[in-house]
Amino acid sequence: MELRHLRYFLTIAEELSFRKAAARLHIAQPALSVQVRQLETEIGVSLFSREGGRGIKLTDAGSVFLDHARETLTKVGRGVTEARLAARGECARVAIGFVPAAEYRIFPKLVPALRKARPNVHFSFRDLKTLEQLEAIRQGELDLGFGWLPIPGKDFDWHPVVEDSFIVVLPASHRLVAQSAVSIRDLSNEPLIFFPQQLYPDTHRRIERLFLSAGAVMNVIYELETSPSMINFVAMGGGCSLLPGYASAIRHEGVVYRPLEPPNVVISLAMIKKKGRGGLVESIFKFAAGAFPPG
Repeated sequence: MELRHLRYFLTIAEELSFRKAAARLHIAQPALSVQVRQLETEIGVSLFSREGGRGIKLTDAGSVFLDHARETLTKVGRGVTEARLAARGECARVAIGFVPAAEYRIFPKLVPALRKARPNVHFSFRDLKTLEQLEAIRQGELDLGFGWLPIPGKDFDWHPVVEDSFIVVLPASHRLVAQSAVSIRDLSNEPLIFFPQQLYPDTHRRIERLFLSAGAVMNVIYELETSPSMINFVAMGGGCSLLPGYASAIRHEGVVYRPLEPPNVVISLAMIKKKGRGGLVESIFKFAAGAFPPG
């Protein structure tokens, strides 16, 4: 089966006339009839029923085949267009991974700028933890990522984009809500809701050191992997939490956000790509780096 057979079939189905279809296709009507008979023979069904002098109509099998033929030709046409644009560096698909913080601190500025600069690029986004992004980038499932530093290993290029410091998340009825800011000592022995150490070991250790330096007890009673879940547990009265500052954009009537008094922990979001990856990915990497210069 060739694409021309599908085009011939589709034109006849639209015109419901071999004569009109032949005129549209600029081929002789007998030759068109031969091509359609070849297609029907290959498929093993009749696609059209001949109504004598009243023209033709699609058979039930022809109606089913019409949808698939139209879809196939549309996909092929789109593929040809995208291939031609890609050859000129104007069109491609770019898969991007991100941690939730990027939605609040990076994408509002970056995504509209990318859309304007690369209108023919199709971007897809996946919400993944930093380590999951790194593995997906290694495997070629992602082109770029936005995750938390540090980035382990030597397989990646990365560029720091924005910094964030921690805030305290309190149940709305908690006694510390009366304070304008909360210290680590204030949180000593308070039931804490925190992320697992294995998820972000470096940041976890830095928070632990803050408690040790303040002579405070870090009393973690629940471990959860996402900020919305941690905030929800705080709202349920499960305890207090420490989260990066972007989380204050997640509104929940059951919690109150307060700054963490110095000393604090500052963490950095970075853009990541596989080392040596060039072409469009490298171009977008440089574009985003320019949109978020160091400092």
